[in-house]
Amino acid sequence: MDVFQFRERLIGDYESFTRSFTKPQADDIKSYLKGRYDAGVFWPAPLVQLNPSFVSGGSVEELVEEHLLQRECARIFRAGKTTSEFGVTLRLHKHQEEAIRAAQRNESYVLTTGTGSGKSLSYFIPIVDHVLRERAAGDKQPRVRAIVIYPMNALANSQREELTRFLQLGYPAGAEPVTFARYTGQEKSEERDRIAKNPPDIILTNFMMLELMMTRQDEVDKAIVRAAHGLKFLVLDELHTYRGRQGADVALLVRRVRAALNPDLQCVGTSATMATEGTPEERNSVVAGVASKLFGTTVPTANVITETLQRVTHGDQAPDDQMLKAALNADIPAEANFEDLRASPLAVWVELNLGLRQEAGKWVRAKPRTLRDAAADLAEVTWVDRSLCLTKLEQFLLLAYRTKREPHDERSRLFAFRLHQFISGAGDLFATLEPESNRYLDVKGQQFQPGHTDKRLFNAAFCRECGQEYFPVWASGPKGSPDTFESRELGDRNREDQEGDDGAKFGLLMPDPKGKFDNTDLERYPEEWIDFTRANPGLKSNYKKNCPIPVSVNPSGGVASDGMRAWFIPGSFRFCLCCGISHDATMRSDISKLASLSSEGRSSATTVLTLGAMRYLLEDAAELRPEAKKLLGFTDNRQDASLQAGHFNDFIQILLLRGALLAGVEKKGQITDEIIAQSVYEVLALAKPEFMANPEARFLAEDQARKALRDVLGYRLYFDLRRGWRVTNPNLEQLGLLKIGYQSLAEVCAAQSLWDEAPPLLAQAPAEVREQVTRHLLDLMRRELCIKARYLDSDQQEQVKQSSFSHLREPWALNDDERQQVAHYLILGSKPPQLNQQDDRAAYLSFRSRFSREIRRQSFWGDTAASRWPEKFNDTFFDDIVKALLSALTQGGLVQPLDAPAGKTAFQVTAAVLVWQLGNPDEQVQHAGNLRKSNNEFFRDLYLNVATALLQNNRLLQSLEAREHTAQVDAADREDREKRFRAAELPILFCSPTMELGVDIADLNTVYMRNAPPTPANYAQRSGRAGRSGQPALVFTYCAAKSPHDQYYFADPVRMVAGSVTPPLLDLANEDLVRSHLHSVWLGETRQKLSGAVSELLKMDDASLPLRDDLVTTMDTAAPRERADKVFAAVLSMLSSELTPEHAHWFAAGWAERMIKQAFRQFDLSIDRWRTLYKATTQQMEAAHAVRMNAAATQQDRREADRRYYEAKTQQDLLLQTSATTNSDFNTYRYLASQGFLPGYNFPRLPLMAFMPARKDRVGKDTFLTRPRFLGLAEFGPRSIIYHEGSQYRVRKVMLGVRDQASSDANSPQLPVRVARMCPSCGYGHFGEQLQLEKCAACGTILEGGLTLPNLYRVENVSTRRATRITSDEEERVRQGYEMLTTLQYAEENGVLQVIKTRFELDGATLTTVHYGPATTVWRMNLGWKRRKEKSIYGFNIDANTGIWSKDSQAPEDDDSADTGQTVQRIVPFVEDRRNILVFYPGEMLEDDAMVTLQYMFKRGIEAEFQLEESELAAEPLPRRDQRNAILLYESAEGGAGVLTRIANDPAALRRVAERALRVAHYQSKGSTWRVDELEDIDATCEAGCYRCLLSYGNQMDHKTIQRKNETVLDLLCRLTRAEAKRGTAGRSADEHYAELERLSGSSLEKAWLASVRKSGYRLPDKAQFSMSEFKVRPDFGYGGDSPALIFIDGQHHETDHQMQIDATKNQTLRDAGYEVIRFPKEQSTWPAIFTHYPDVFGKKSNA
Repeated sequence: MDVFQFRERLIGDYESFTRSFTKPQADDIKSYLKGRYDAGVFWPAPLVQLNPSFVSGGSVEELVEEHLLQRECARIFRAGKTTSEFGVTLRLHKHQEEAIRAAQRNESYVLTTGTGSGKSLSYFIPIVDHVLRERAAGDKQPRVRAIVIYPMNALANSQREELTRFLQLGYPAGAEPVTFARYTGQEKSEERDRIAKNPPDIILTNFMMLELMMTRQDEVDKAIVRAAHGLKFLVLDELHTYRGRQGADVALLVRRVRAALNPDLQCVGTSATMATEGTPEERNSVVAGVASKLFGTTVPTANVITETLQRVTHGDQAPDDQMLKAALNADIPAEANFEDLRASPLAVWVELNLGLRQEAGKWVRAKPRTLRDAAADLAEVTWVDRSLCLTKLEQFLLLAYRTKREPHDERSRLFAFRLHQFISGAGDLFATLEPESNRYLDVKGQQFQPGHTDKRLFNAAFCRECGQEYFPVWASGPKGSPDTFESRELGDRNREDQEGDDGAKFGLLMPDPKGKFDNTDLERYPEEWIDFTRANPGLKSNYKKNCPIPVSVNPSGGVASDGMRAWFIPGSFRFCLCCGISHDATMRSDISKLASLSSEGRSSATTVLTLGAMRYLLEDAAELRPEAKKLLGFTDNRQDASLQAGHFNDFIQILLLRGALLAGVEKKGQITDEIIAQSVYEVLALAKPEFMANPEARFLAEDQARKALRDVLGYRLYFDLRRGWRVTNPNLEQLGLLKIGYQSLAEVCAAQSLWDEAPPLLAQAPAEVREQVTRHLLDLMRRELCIKARYLDSDQQEQVKQSSFSHLREPWALNDDERQQVAHYLILGSKPPQLNQQDDRAAYLSFRSRFSREIRRQSFWGDTAASRWPEKFNDTFFDDIVKALLSALTQGGLVQPLDAPAGKTAFQVTAAVLVWQLGNPDEQVQHAGNLRKSNNEFFRDLYLNVATALLQNNRLLQSLEAREHTAQVDAADREDREKRFRAAELPILFCSPTMELGVDIADLNTVYMRNAPPTPANYAQRSGRAGRSGQPALVFTYCAAKSPHDQYYFADPVRMVAGSVTPPLLDLANEDLVRSHLHSVWLGETRQKLSGAVSELLKMDDASLPLRDDLVTTMDTAAPRERADKVFAAVLSMLSSELTPEHAHWFAAGWAERMIKQAFRQFDLSIDRWRTLYKATTQQMEAAHAVRMNAAATQQDRREADRRYYEAKTQQDLLLQTSATTNSDFNTYRYLASQGFLPGYNFPRLPLMAFMPARKDRVGKDTFLTRPRFLGLAEFGPRSIIYHEGSQYRVRKVMLGVRDQASSDANSPQLPVRVARMCPSCGYGHFGEQLQLEKCAACGTILEGGLTLPNLYRVENVSTRRATRITSDEEERVRQGYEMLTTLQYAEENGVLQVIKTRFELDGATLTTVHYGPATTVWRMNLGWKRRKEKSIYGFNIDANTGIWSKDSQAPEDDDSADTGQTVQRIVPFVEDRRNILVFYPGEMLEDDAMVTLQYMFKRGIEAEFQLEESELAAEPLPRRDQRNAILLYESAEGGAGVLTRIANDPAALRRVAERALRVAHYQSKGSTWRVDELEDIDATCEAGCYRCLLSYGNQMDHKTIQRKNETVLDLLCRLTRAEAKRGTAGRSADEHYAELERLSGSSLEKAWLASVRKSGYRLPDKAQFSMSEFKVRPDFGYGGDSPALIFIDGQHHETDHQMQIDATKNQTLRDAGYEVIRFPKEQSTWPAIFTHYPDVFGKKSNA
């Protein structure tokens, strides 16, 4: 395949497409854009990357002969092995052989090599060999010898296929030498039982299943674990994905597997590149460190096996310049001998400049570069013309690809390579507000003309009809008299300050220095704007606010008398001031009316590029195997993958439909209504599986299906006659390829008798003039679908729909919910102003219409018209003309009259007279009615090519189909699509990152990315799917013009293709992490199977809800504690290098023993949250019930009681869920993970679910889609659109909880809502009793003036209804645009807020106050549409009985909701979650830009300090994005990472975070301390922020605001590194807390101890002098939380023998109950040692 030709063809297609929409009118703009396009600014030269040549190792047979492998391995591992072919011995790369030898030395190792380098064989071969050796030694016992862990199930599925080929082919069923099984949770119960009864040698699984196997006491799990004792191998595939908390959890899990199954476990890790910085030795050292952390054993640097590359060309030095010159001047042959070619000077130069470079004496991959740059270098040394060098390099690379060492070995080519092409949407043209030719033009999107800050740049949009430029703006100033203009995005219509007379209004500026528009001429306005009821017609009052306003503007955007003349158009674009084209109210979006440079969006660009790629692969790449002709597309959002697949399929159907019509007309000369459907049907020649619901059907059923197809085609063809209904895809008539004539029209116009009664202008006109005006009228009627056609008849359509439903399949079937277009009719007169008088089927024709303006031009009627011209061509005369035309056409049979509503006469064109004929694209057609002629060369050529192909029986388009492959697709469907895609039966797959990791797709040479991936590591994985079999590959990436992330990498693609890869970050010194795994070990050792629901663990008939007695008996005993202590001691021994005083100040000898003793109590305590919630709901239900039963209660009281009862009942139903599914808040294991008791593995929080009903035509199935709650509240919001499996679904209703039927008004109750009052300063939410507070419970601000929301309703699940199929009109996902608000509420215990407030001070000034709230409830609320009518009205209308979102007066204009509820209630939907949170309050108010920068610097500092991934920590401004007073941080994962707890409990942690933030932002200190005047900026290339410091894929919306050099932020961070922390607790300040403890201290010794704690900087106790009556003790002090401890300060009387014996007994009793007892004697000199012994209780000493 000529990949260079492939690239040129693609770029040519895209260039033709993207340039086809915008035809600017201004000469200076046309000239400027031509230069930009010709220079290839938007599709720069591609990067070239040579596939390296790996040093060859031995073959499997050679390793067998060496006795390194068992004899049977030679039979198992063969290349080309099939059911009929034995294949040849497998030749290994050197790195594979090195890996096998490391495995045979019984050493753990890591193999880190590029994609497609055979990593999986490097561990499967030694695993299989080990099993064979044990079998040969007589160990035939079925047991698990190897567990392979994959991060994604798709990988496990892929590897299962690989193992099937090697281990089962060639062996009878049941006689396989080595067995394997997948155990990932996808298996049915029969398969699980089979695995338990017959354990395989190799288990393929994921880490979550391995955790469950180790913890839950399921019988199958226990059987597998028993069979795995003595496990030999544990493999972690895709090692680089184990990052952050998830990676740390996996590292602890590996240690637990070691401790439980085999201390000498051999671990293997495979990965793509894990680190890119430093020398090879430094990189290997980093990888070895990561692997050692993950494996729990030391992996020496020598056991990091990397790829070993070699030269394939000869010679030790670069070739001589003259030899190179001679090679360039010689012809490149079509074929070459491998040995001769590798010796050529050009081959040597190419390899040394494009393939390899030396690093530390070793060959490594060269950085990719453009072939153009390489040609420039070659030209410089040879003095050969640069263009000739480029041509020769391309020819040589293709020759090198074709030349193979071994004729039948695809991987033995001299050079295989990839091209990396980045393509950018053109975005916007920017111009200064100056006259044509004087203005500055740019496409880079700067704010000002360079060097002229007084000249602002404004983005331009162009009239799609005439090309006149307009500038979308915000206008400020008095109403009707704007004085300042600012640039805005064309689609942006929302701005906080746009309300009020002096606020900013959205609109457009049209420069008009030459006076093109006259606002006093009513003829220049659309007809519907004019009021004809007045004596002197004028503008209607409701349109006056939209009238263009004359202004004079200067280049800065201000109004000035000496400025350029222009027009300001308030609001939307309604008509063009230049050409007069008008747009009715149904076309709401300005994007549909005005074109930017990139009129296409991401979807159209992707479709065109994909179609171009497939056309080349299928038509021009003849040498490719059929299964290689496919394309894999990536996107980072599941719904985008669905949207793109639907967009592509619809585009192809439109191409086929229009192409077949064009071909049919060409074939027959002309087509009439009678044969149009049959003609198109014949040309399409669809195969039965392509259109029939049952392709096996024959005889009558087949005939009915074919008839149904013809009928649907007929309807679609008529529907396509509508005027310009596809903005980015003009129809055949618009392109001039098709014209529609009218039979007998010439005869009718020539028959004078038909015109005798007409006005003289018409009666005496030549026949050809009459024909012209009559054709205009017929065209107008036809384009408005005023046609009497059976395909547009409602009765006929219903029959066709039923037939389509029964016999056809998508995409040719009619959609389930498709509202078919019925025929319209023409009515003479103006559209009635009252909506209730307007006829939806009527097309009104009046004197003010465009048709009227056309025929009122005297020139229209020919040279002799003057003699016939009326005195007044007024509305009466116009009506007479039209009536005469309709009369003649009716008599001629071309038009039929009919009775319309309200007694009006209407008219339709008779379908039988229509004639479809070939058009002439170059013919100039005058405007008539509403034809919008398009000179779009791209679509014109495309349709001509499609028509030609169909006439030649080319079935390329019929073979094209795209499908989505994402996690929201059913697992069985995903596997089927993977299988079909591998065989290229399904040629196009659009996927989310599910296909990114290691899924092997052979024969793939084209990968497309719909956006720049989040990181270079993602790009490497995705691009690595292509070219794995040695073929040249093209990887092309589309970069949206307005995506900061995309444009960052488009500006320098090398940063993406060969960018920096960050090694995984793992923090194993996290106390929460280690404790959760200790609990997991303990739970496993109790050998107690836990019920699926939390409620089943408790005695529900006991008011205190204690654990069941049998659980206490089984779990709270010494035996499981002893077993757990033994197992976890082994785990801790593998953590010795991590749990050092420097990294784990909380850890000390005896910690694990204490935690295990406390495990049962912690297990019990972790259920307290459930108990609290259950008791609260019970109490609320009882209280409400009492009111309901109280005869004295008012009806209002009872209704309010009902509301509270339903709310509590709904919550209690959730609590009592008994389903064993893990998709529940209160599934036992998931609940325990959410409380941090068990490991969480960074699993996303419980989701919001959307029910997607199956489609009626048997496509798809009932399913639920899930999103994380906070994201789902917006994505699944009221009336929002969800894209799934080729269709749009609209969220129609909330799935309401079950209500109590005993209610007094159970049939129509209001939904139970909650009330919240927000703090105007910090956004803290006050609920329940806190509503009565005057001051904020969090920050103390007066609450008056804050937002109160009285109607909050919690949303759990939503239901959707299919709206329509996805069409190629959709460029981006339709987002409703909601106003979201986040608030929080601290947990309460005994009426006390559970929040720790720490103040950081320096030199007496407060720098920041930090609030830490454990288990805080975080609320996310949907306040309503951003574009709602009244900003002060919140929420949405809902039918309280059905949950259906109802018609809403606040809905934006484009909300098409038609549902009107019976019992309408207004609610604000919300979701909630409980998370550990931190809130940062700056000591003084900061500007917004400083707060934005501070937010991301804090976030990055925490991530860097505590080894978190970006997705694990969320940061938001409080109270809102437009009022940034504080910063909210919370951990995103289930159970959290424990990092925020560490910051709260370690006063020094925030100081380290501040320092780390400064380092992340490229600063270091010149001195010993951090001071703003001593900072050194160590990266001059980073101006405001980059992707190495503060920018990320997730914070694109703030890229423009982030400024790492902000002096205020830098100064604050520097001072924080030196700040002193003062920590409070339970909602009190540090001073208040200490004073309370001191007041309660009962002796001077206790006061002395308390003072010692404070002075040393240890953690203060939580309480003092409290009674524990059940143990008959009263500790002096107590610590709560995860390390509960009771402190006794023993005076002198505790030294007697009797008292010491009593104390010892109490100590043991308390310790058995799970408490740590710490006694301090009266000798204060002993206290420091005791403090040091319990760092988990007291923390780390921080003061001298």
